[in-house]
Amino acid sequence: MLASRLFRAVSNAPRLHAPRLHAQLYSHVPLTGLFAVNKPTGVTSTTIVDHLQHVCRRNRDNSLVKRVLELDNSKRAKRGLVKIGHGGTLDPLARGIVVVGMGTGTKKLHNMSGSSKIYIAEGRLGFSSTTLDCTGSLVAAGPTDHVTKTSLVQALNAFKGEISQTPPLYSALSMDGKRLYEYAREGLPLPRDIPLRKVQIYDLDLLSFPDGSTVPDPSLQQYGFSSDTATTLSPTQSFSASFKPKRMTDTPEANPDHIPIPSTPEGLIFHIRVHCSSGTYIRTLIADIAAHLGTVGLMTDLLRVEQSGFKLGGDATLEMGECEDLENVDRAIQAGNRIAEERHNDTNSAS
Repeated sequence: MLASRLFRAVSNAPRLHAPRLHAQLYSHVPLTGLFAVNKPTGVTSTTIVDHLQHVCRRNRDNSLVKRVLELDNSKRAKRGLVKIGHGGTLDPLARGIVVVGMGTGTKKLHNMSGSSKIYIAEGRLGFSSTTLDCTGSLVAAGPTDHVTKTSLVQALNAFKGEISQTPPLYSALSMDGKRLYEYAREGLPLPRDIPLRKVQIYDLDLLSFPDGSTVPDPSLQQYGFSSDTATTLSPTQSFSASFKPKRMTDTPEANPDHIPIPSTPEGLIFHIRVHCSSGTYIRTLIADIAAHLGTVGLMTDLLRVEQSGFKLGGDATLEMGECEDLENVDRAIQAGNRIAEERHNDTNSAS
């Protein structure tokens, strides 16, 4: 009789589906998970990690920091260091989304670096440089009078889908244990040619063209793009006085052979939105588009708008200054963990 009653009780109990059960069992661990930082121009991605580590050390008596260190049995934690990493490097010139992992959230970063990304880029036809962007030295100049809006749109369409790229010499890729940019800065020949790589361009749209009649896309003003291409590598946001970021070395101006890129109004400036796979170099894409048009070109501004569901202006994205408050960081991580969980569930549903 008792066994029968227990069987009926269990049979009539409400059933929990797996995702719902997972959500009920999930509990947030302080400063553990993923969020994003809006990186300003002139700051390396590593500086974001260094800054967060500095904030945690400065607030080592904070209950959030104490808790995440208590859960970490590593030697690093015993030295008072929180585990922090980022999920995809942005060049110092570029700005926008950098996904950050803290605590055990760093284990999820490998999923971030391999995901697709959305960029808005500013290109300039008529000049090329050593770095394929405006921070390098002038290499060549080319004509632009023959380039029309129609021809540019046709060129963009030619680069949609799977394409092959040669990564730029000034990049963090390694060859025989040495970064490519180290070969370039030291004036050393490469052991072999840089291999081509296949990448996917899912979408490629023209946002502006200087023909006097094309209305620029509103997103350009929203995200701070301008026609002034005299981009500098000075950070647009300040850190706290107690944090001293590492200075960037080997700037082009320090090279006695540096030839600056002519300032505007020379050349033809345009803007594009790119949705692409991981590993795509936007600098290379703009240079290849220019070659397709029978001229040369370089990148003058780059903004990463979205990566793996993390978007500019979203609840899981902070400005650099907001990272000074660990309560802000923890709230952003909670929002970021929801994004990561939703993407995980969507992936499982699709498989």
